Amino acid sequence: MVSRFALAVLFLVLSPSLLAQEQPASAESEVRAALAKFVSAFDNLDWETFRSTFDDGATVFYPRAFPERANGRDEFEKTFKVIFQQIRDGKTAAAYMHIQPKDLNLQIFGDIAIATFHLDDRPGLLNRRTIVLHKTRLGWKIVHLHASEIAMTSTQP
Repeated sequence: MVSRFALAVLFLVLSPSLLAQEQPASAESEVRAALAKFVSAFDNLDWETFRSTFDDGATVFYPRAFPERANGRDEFEKTFKVIFQQIRDGKTAAAYMHIQPKDLNLQIFGDIAIATFHLDDRPGLLNRRTIVLHKTRLGWKIVHLHASEIAMTSTQP
């Protein structure tokens, strides 16, 4: 009888922590983790991790030297390989960049998430980013990335 009682007490004590472990992460925390993985991989030019954050059918608009939309993995990887080489520019150690998203806004609609933010990494320009993610069986994957920049005027904040 005592052992059954001890087991029951042990179960009651442990069950809240066991239930907490089984609770899925919130969509927002999952999306934030996916974005952090993308930014970290880009900062460190970690090609395999970086490419794993994208869906095979993703589309990408780049902000400067590549005016055409990249459609699908073959096209966006070809362009990002060039960008990685330009950023690396002879450097041999990470981190190659220090991307700091500002004013992050997340909108989540079921298995679709839209993240918008700014980068202020170029004086006189406001860099804008929109990343659309889709929740797949492998986690949240980037299905569209839109990068643009606008010249700042002295009247803009």
